[in-house]
Amino acid sequence: MNHDDRPCDGNMGQDDAVEDFGDTPNVMRFWLLNHFEPIPTEHEARLMRCGMLAQRLVKRGHEVVWWTSDFDHYRKRHRNGCDRSIRVNPSLEIRLVKSLGYRSHVSPRRLVNNHLMGRRWRELVRDEDPPDLLFAGWPIPEFGVEATRYARNHEIPAVLDVRDLWPSLWLDLLSPRLRPAGRMLLRRYFEMTRTAMSHATAITGVTDSYVDWGIGFSGRTRTPLDRSFGFRFRPMSLDSQDRFEAERTLEALGYVPDERIDVVFAGAFGRTYGLETVIEAGRRLDAEGSGRLRLVLCGSGDLWDRMEIAARDVDSVLVLPRLELRELTYLYEHASLGLAPYRNIDNFRRNVPNKINEYLEMRLPLVAGVDGAIASMIDDHGIGVRYRSGDGASMADELAAIAAEPDRLAALQDRTVRYRETHLASRDEIDDLASHLESIAAEGRTP
Repeated sequence: MNHDDRPCDGNMGQDDAVEDFGDTPNVMRFWLLNHFEPIPTEHEARLMRCGMLAQRLVKRGHEVVWWTSDFDHYRKRHRNGCDRSIRVNPSLEIRLVKSLGYRSHVSPRRLVNNHLMGRRWRELVRDEDPPDLLFAGWPIPEFGVEATRYARNHEIPAVLDVRDLWPSLWLDLLSPRLRPAGRMLLRRYFEMTRTAMSHATAITGVTDSYVDWGIGFSGRTRTPLDRSFGFRFRPMSLDSQDRFEAERTLEALGYVPDERIDVVFAGAFGRTYGLETVIEAGRRLDAEGSGRLRLVLCGSGDLWDRMEIAARDVDSVLVLPRLELRELTYLYEHASLGLAPYRNIDNFRRNVPNKINEYLEMRLPLVAGVDGAIASMIDDHGIGVRYRSGDGASMADELAAIAAEPDRLAALQDRTVRYRETHLASRDEIDDLASHLESIAAEGRTP
């Protein structure tokens, strides 16, 4: 579905007629607020946490409205340039909120975009019938504040789902000397965080540590309603035609599977990743001259151009653009290790990001330099290797050691498969999250 081809009249439109099922007992209405994830009509993109939750709530018999930005966060383009309603099926509606847009993940324009989007959402919902529950992803603070304000005014529960420690993570990226000034500049956003978290009925997150971070701003103690729910990646099942098309697409981009050990990173080329460390590691592997390893980086973001240019003279590093799900799945199938070059900051020490479960679901042992939850997984279960954060030589040494010992790589992969089977395969935390939201909505609890 090509959203850009539709005319805009500035009003919320509806793409398809919807069958009226009337008031059905036990059917609940949920509003989801998330500004950056791909939406279900973008078939080439993989659904993430909010998209999977929307599908699961619909499957459980409920009605869902997913409010999101008209601006595609990953492709940096507007879907329509206006407010619009997209009816995915009789029980799932996407509501696009007109947005300013931005070129950089970290920029004043993005902050203005978020402010305007929060204000526009407030205008759009003024005359809407309220849902049974409002579920808002954090960040952005603007959606969190507006969601909890709306919920309090309409006496319905609001749940904030912590996905990033925003704005705290930006202080972690500053040197200790600059953090006091940074906190002053971000004072407004810390106040918004305290307001939203204190007014939320419940706080959820991807880890318990993320939930505790939100509780720390709420001014209350944690309750049984405040729970963590992980994320499980759903790979695409490729048939022979899919593989043929993926192989052809990737070959045109410069990737052809060969005898080398491929270490893959797929994600955002942003400031919270130590991608310059990967380039340094690649240069050291080149100097070693074994030619046994290839670091394949794919994605999009502020630093993509810089990394692509830096890698042009590094034989051990290949930088690709953001891949569609078919090509990404094919790449994972031919990789041996999953690279998680997170900076060693609190935002990642407390977290097990989606990317980690994505690698593990594809049976890829981890290569990481961050302490905390990810390091504990690696150390406790033997499902990867760790390098010193920010140290390209350390990364290169760890990878070279694996390449020199095929039995060690095989053992890592075997343990990763066992970990997946015992810790991931039997869990459906998105379904658990849906059940949790049903319980809160049924109680009708408000802060």
